Formats: sequence, structure tokens, C-alpha cells
Amino acid sequence: GMQVDESAQISEVKVVATRIKVTRLTYADADTRLQELMPEVKTVCEAYRQKRRSNNAAEINLPEGSVRLVEGEVVIRPMDKLASRQMVTDAMLMAGEAVAGFCQQNSIPIPYATQPEPEKIQQPEKMSEMFAYRRQFKASRTSLQPEAHFGLGLEQYTRCTSPLRRYQDLTVHQQLRAFLMGETLLDETQLSEKLMSQDQRSGSIRRAERFSNQHWKLVYLQRNPQWQGQAVIVYKDERKAFIIIPELAMETKIRTRENFQLDDTISVRVTGVDLPEQTAYFQCL
Repeated sequence: GMQVDESAQISEVKVVATRIKVTRLTYADADTRLQELMPEVKTVCEAYRQKRRSNNAAEINLPEGSVRLVEGEVVIRPMDKLASRQMVTDAMLMAGEAVAGFCQQNSIPIPYATQPEPEKIQQPEKMSEMFAYRRQFKASRTSLQPEAHFGLGLEQYTRCTSPLRRYQDLTVHQQLRAFLMGETLLDETQLSEKLMSQDQRSGSIRRAERFSNQHWKLVYLQRNPQWQGQAVIVYKDERKAFIIIPELAMETKIRTRENFQLDDTISVRVTGVDLPEQTAYFQCL
């Protein structure tokens, strides 16, 4: 647990071993009941988000989607920008900052997530501005010393809320449990060796996930050769443009007419799919 004051400053962090009971609730269902279920948490998370914004946290709200195979059919669902989803994100970041501070105060070696500033700090609003700003970001990295994470607007942060799917989070949990139980902690050398091999695997896992999502989106288009939809122009050069197709949460290139401007919405249709090359081809209507 922790105390969070009106300015969203975290204090009195307490970490204990416990059991929890989980009740499953969809983001859509939770969105209609936020004020009923957890009004105080909602207020705290909103204040915390504002604090991060004041620290130049980057808000890149480009279209996202989930890809699932349901009874042999590819289902692509755009992720709605729900208040409940944002609240969970804020709560997870708050927990990461709190645990980072707790470990620092108690000399518990853990991996911290850090990210340096880009060359120019911006507050993008349009989709093309977000796309361009994202390209300026420097890669986040893992450090055994607490440093700022620019993109999140935090002075210190560790990933610790998903130990079932991220090894780094599990490592933080193992260190916390050892500390609470009075057991021997991994020192920085042991931790560094452990994380070095995992960082390489994590990169491969992320690439595999991206390739998998792209593959099934292409399979969807291959099975729907007459697909048509809307796209937004986010970058232009002399002959081609980058577009984002919100319905598919897909970014790709397309040949466009010169009179199109950034952030214009255009109608496109699929003209071909190349699965081995992980590419789909589109044409303006």
C-alpha cells in the first residue's frame, strides 16, 4: 500500500506478502461503473496522470488493436480509449514508481526501466505529430541504478505489475519476497548476469509478437480481398506516404496524390497481400 497526497506525491510505501481475490470485469463494463466502484482511486489516478504530464510525459495515442483467432476466424478489435483502461495504466505506473522508491530506500537491487529525453520535447496533438514524435524517441533501457524515464514522466520506475508475462517483473517480485522473508538477495552482479540473457530473449519475444500480429492481420486481409476502409496520412515524402488504418491498427506505405495533406483521412482498399514479406498493398479510392 501507499499514501498519495493531493499533488499525487507518493509516500509511506508498504510492501507485504498477501493473497488477493480477483473478480473479472471488462474495461467496457468497468467504464460505466468507475464512479460507483472506485471514485477515490479514479480521482487519485487522474491527479497522478496530471503530475506526469507536468513532467513532460509523452502521450502517444495512436490506434491500437487486439488480434484474436476465434473458431478459425481472425478477429481484429480496435482498442477504445476508455477511462477505465487509462486508470489501470496510471495505477500500474504508480505501483512501479512506489516499488522503485521502496527498493532504493531499502537497498534492494532491482532492474529499473529508464529512457533518456529526445532532442526536442513536444506535446503532440494530431496523429501525424504523434507519429513523428514517436520516431524521435530513444529506446528505453534497463539499469541497475534509478534514472528518469522520460516517456512516462517519472524520476524512477520499475516494471513490476505483470510477473506472469514479463521476466523482469518476476525478478522484482523475487527480490521483494526475499527481502520480506529475510532471505539472501541477488547482488547487482548476479542480477546483471540474469537480466543480460533475458534482455536478448525479451527482444526476440517482442519481435515475434509484432510479426504474429502482423501475420494475422495480413491473413484477415487475404481472406477479405474486397476490404475497404479509412486511413490517416501521418507522413509524406515525394512519392509515398505513411498511413495509419485505425480499423486494423496497421501502419503501412501507400502511393498518394500530391494534393493530400498530413492528417487527411482517405479511403483505401487492399490490392494484395504478401505473407512471406509481411506486407499488404493498398490503393487510394
